[in-house]
Amino acid sequence: MKEELSLDEISSFEKSYSERKANRIAGRAVQKNGLYASAVDPLVYRKQRTVYSIDVDSGDVCNQRRSGRCWLFAGLNVVRAILMKKLNAKNIELSQAYLQFYDRLEKSNFVLDKAIKLAGEEYDSRLNEFILNFGNADGGYFEFFSSLVKKYGVVPIEEMPDGACSTDTTELNQTLNALLHKDVALIRKAYAENPETDFAPMKAKMLSEVYRLLAVALGEPVHSFSYQYRDKDNKFVDLGTLTPKEFYEKYIGVELGDYISLADYPVKGIEKHHKYTSEYVQNVVGGEETTVFQTSVQEMKDAVVAALKGGDLVWFGADVVASSMRKEGLLAKGIYRLDEMLDLKFSDDKGENLMYRTNTCCHAMTFTGVNLADGKPDRWKVENSWGKENGKDGYFTMDDAWFDSYVYEVFVPKKYLPKELVEDYEKAKAEIVSPFVPIFIEMK
Repeated sequence: MKEELSLDEISSFEKSYSERKANRIAGRAVQKNGLYASAVDPLVYRKQRTVYSIDVDSGDVCNQRRSGRCWLFAGLNVVRAILMKKLNAKNIELSQAYLQFYDRLEKSNFVLDKAIKLAGEEYDSRLNEFILNFGNADGGYFEFFSSLVKKYGVVPIEEMPDGACSTDTTELNQTLNALLHKDVALIRKAYAENPETDFAPMKAKMLSEVYRLLAVALGEPVHSFSYQYRDKDNKFVDLGTLTPKEFYEKYIGVELGDYISLADYPVKGIEKHHKYTSEYVQNVVGGEETTVFQTSVQEMKDAVVAALKGGDLVWFGADVVASSMRKEGLLAKGIYRLDEMLDLKFSDDKGENLMYRTNTCCHAMTFTGVNLADGKPDRWKVENSWGKENGKDGYFTMDDAWFDSYVYEVFVPKKYLPKELVEDYEKAKAEIVSPFVPIFIEMK
């Protein structure tokens, strides 16, 4: 087989294209309107509805803006719904910037810790490249959120509101990575000179500089605060002075360790009712392991429905880019018929599309409702973190077929799961896998 692309081959491509009238019709539409807008299936579009038989009150939609904090927003959406219920409040928003500060500080500690452990490897080893490229990115997982809340608690957004560097993390990411990469280079040089170097003083100084950068960019986190609000009955309530951990423990109190990961990653080497983790996918050193427990789509759906019936929201990870309409707030399988318009065949194999990176678990959102028809879900209500200008006041509608193809992971309190499934989860020993497998694509 010859490797080069010949001019004769290109001529044959041109001839084949020009012979089909449908190509020219499609070309005129696409070149004016774009691929996706030209391929919308109106029959699929018209089927979408925004009412649900189960609809949990979840407050006003928040906005992550130009940051990779979806996992953090989704986690805070889950616990603020519990807070609002306990306080009889119409709407409360919790500070994303507060946990963002500690997330980046903890991730910096994680990067430096791993850099010390990997100092003897080649600088371009795959793991060294991983911690440099992804160790301090602003994406994350449910366990990242859980580890932060357990250690630092939460605060209302008024105590640490978003600012320029929290809502658009481009400059912070670039500056923080430049600082950390310089530090990694210093660690490797010190190791090359003396493998027995005591790195503790060096790391402490580096983290002090990271703290300075974060404090300037995001502001310093509060250590205590007082909180007053008016409840749904217009009654003034004063909670007094609290620390962030006291606020969480007293007025939210849910044990995040009771939330279990149920996943559907049908890829090679990932077996049902087995648990997987990676030592390189973490934010808080000594915090929770990031784990994936492989189940089935049906087990995931049953768990989400049970949680919503119980009045709890559900954090989930999915490929929000696939078959979706951002402005309209639709997640609908087959909404774009590129296959018909282009006369091309695309893979519909969920596992294959994960393995070859056609799809990735790239975004975290929150289930807040579901519509049951004859006891089975046909559409889902989704709280996104892209502001009220997208979807219906920020809420998206997901059809059930989209769940099958593009939802990969949900976190549900174990009280909503069958006893046998919880037992399988608890007895499963987490198998350590490479951070490069498709189950560990960072959500942002």
